Amino acid sequence: MKRSITLITLCVLIVVSYGLYNLKYEVEDLQDHANDLRAQMEEDRRAIKVLEAEWAYLSRPDRLQKLAQKFLVLQPTVARQVGDVADLRLKPMDEILAPQPAIDTSEAAVKPASSQPTPVGAPTPAAAAVAPPVAAGAPLVPVANTTAGAAPMEDVQ
Repeated sequence: MKRSITLITLCVLIVVSYGLYNLKYEVEDLQDHANDLRAQMEEDRRAIKVLEAEWAYLSRPDRLQKLAQKFLVLQPTVARQVGDVADLRLKPMDEILAPQPAIDTSEAAVKPASSQPTPVGAPTPAAAAVAPPVAAGAPLVPVANTTAGAAPMEDVQ
């Protein structure tokens, strides 16, 4: 009986010793990794300081002014460059109130337009979108020239 207790105690002691040995080296590996991370963080902080100093140097107002005069051809706005409400295209009321078609999200509809050949002389989709046909006698309402997916005017500010 004493022998079996001694043998079990010896086995437990060996298992615990092996576990502590592995734990010690695992902790040392984790400490080395943490030290590497601290060194990398310090190196990154130095790099950020250098980049901030470079940004401050490159964004000096006098330097930017010289570059703007050299590369940009900016001039004051002339009155003829400003548009008027009369310049907006008119859209028929029927087209505004008509229900919008559902968007087809199938894979066939997602194909790029360039992969589908256009017959010679056929109007391009962009040309059709620019000037839709106007029904005779339909009331006309001014709208802004926007693309199909543009945000409504009440959302834009």
